[in-house]
Amino acid sequence: MGAQAVKKYFTAKWEEFSSHGELEDVLEASLASAISASTLQMKVLGKFRTRMQEQRRLAAQASKADKEHQQALEGLKAALETTQKVAAEALEAANKEKKRLLEEAKSREEEISGLRKELANSEKGKKEAEDGKKEVEARLANAEADFVANFHNTEAYTNFAEYFARVGQQEVLTVLRNDHPEFDVKNLEVRFPPPDAEGEEDS
Repeated sequence: MGAQAVKKYFTAKWEEFSSHGELEDVLEASLASAISASTLQMKVLGKFRTRMQEQRRLAAQASKADKEHQQALEGLKAALETTQKVAAEALEAANKEKKRLLEEAKSREEEISGLRKELANSEKGKKEAEDGKKEVEARLANAEADFVANFHNTEAYTNFAEYFARVGQQEVLTVLRNDHPEFDVKNLEVRFPPPDAEGEEDS
């Protein structure tokens, strides 16, 4: 078939389609189908974009949450390290204080033990002093009783006035010796001998 024949054939077919209005229907249907497909494509594309935007938003929120989570973990880690450091320092200080208190308690115990010994010795010394005092008092009482009992045998018995004068003189001499050591009382001692001195010289 020649080119002219082919051209003639398709021209006839075109005229046939055109005469029956089928070409316009086909074109309209094709255009409507294309428009419908384009609209559907736009809707799908819009939904896709919406989904992508939502996914990006969720991803951003997840990233932000992850950063906040990491920051929270770092904060907890720092707080834990600080707490452990403070606890270690507090424990060390408590151990030092405990050691100091134990040493102080030991020192106090030794001090109390020493004081108890001193108290026991003091009580013993006090008892000995009381016993000595009682012994001295007993001797004085015996001496006084003996003096009173034998007073009539002394020379002073014959002259009370002279005896008590000598006693007073001896008291004055004693005061001078104790309170005024700068005074020389030797001459006075010769002039005013004790009450029993003459009796001893006579005997």
